[in-house]
Amino acid sequence: MGWSALGMASLGWSALVVSVELEAVRRSLFRRLAPLPGAARATRVLIVRPCAGREPWLDATLPSLASARRSFAASCRFAVADATDAALPAARDAAAGLAAKGLDASVILTSAQGPNRKAAQLAAVIAAERAPFEVVLVADSDVDLDGTDLDALVAPLAARADLAAVWAPPVEIGREDGSGTFADRASASLLGASLHAFPILAGLDPAGLVGKLFAVKRGALAEVGGFEALVGYLGEDMELARRLRARGHAVEAAPIVARSRVSGRTWRQVEARIARWITVIRAQRPALLVSYPALFFATLPIVLLAAASGEPAPVAAALVAVAVRLLVAAAATSATGARVRPRRLVLDALLADGLLAAAFTRALRSRDFVWRDVALTVDRGGRLRSRGAVSGAPAEDRVRLRT
Repeated sequence: MGWSALGMASLGWSALVVSVELEAVRRSLFRRLAPLPGAARATRVLIVRPCAGREPWLDATLPSLASARRSFAASCRFAVADATDAALPAARDAAAGLAAKGLDASVILTSAQGPNRKAAQLAAVIAAERAPFEVVLVADSDVDLDGTDLDALVAPLAARADLAAVWAPPVEIGREDGSGTFADRASASLLGASLHAFPILAGLDPAGLVGKLFAVKRGALAEVGGFEALVGYLGEDMELARRLRARGHAVEAAPIVARSRVSGRTWRQVEARIARWITVIRAQRPALLVSYPALFFATLPIVLLAAASGEPAPVAAALVAVAVRLLVAAAATSATGARVRPRRLVLDALLADGLLAAAFTRALRSRDFVWRDVALTVDRGGRLRSRGAVSGAPAEDRVRLRT
């Protein structure tokens, strides 16, 4: 029996999405089952935590290095732009607390300049460091390191000559008291219950690197110009990975996650943040743009297309696509370490796909955004161009360049 054009399109699309999603779940399972690497006792590590602004989670996240699991010798530097930055008191308190527990920890005032302030901070800290180290480990200020096995990032670098960087897929766990906004929930769903959840996506896209928590060899970093060469880029992490691979180095994801405590955001802030990620892809890997509507938020369009065809086979295939989408949500949730609650999977899937679709649309509309009252444009190479100072921009548009 023949099918209509709508029915054929729905069947083909369902088959594509289901096959990709099942393969992503399979790879995620094998990655999670991979044994953790051994200790990294002989490796000296410089841990850098770039900070900006008095964010509500700093008192919980900055001191959390004390309870991370590690076997290597480490120095910790909290990077703050200058003495007027509101993050300075929390950074000083955290450094003092870590020092009291025997860790070499201090605050560095970086005087960071340039459009990508994070990259500038990292470059300044490395340039100022006098103690010897072989590996730089970067942990964003919202990452809670309590209980995190940092050897999973560092030990593979010591064991493999070809490996230059190892990163932990980020997830969002919110505030310790469980409070948060609707937008926080949507963002957590995207990062913990979708095909775009980085513990799942890491298996599908081995060319990626998300810089929320990662380790890189000092020598390999120097080969590609260091972080100072990335100050002009949005998506310094993806550009770093691209440069490392161009030099013949490997970059891999670790079988752990980076747990972010970021919270208290509006929908516009969350949408803008995801749009910036997509803008990086648009600038640096444009061929992947089509994968967003084709794979990442395709389930609802598939269902609507099958319903429009009115044919049993496409409708059945669409129902299979829905079931596999929920399987992806369950696998992603499990990969983050969270408990899988079947009743929440449907809402999480809808929130994740809706947020990603909105952010994708926003990223296609413009390459422009405002950061700290400076209007910026991302060019086709991923570089940031200033369009001059502005005033009166909405607070949610004044975004920090974080990945």
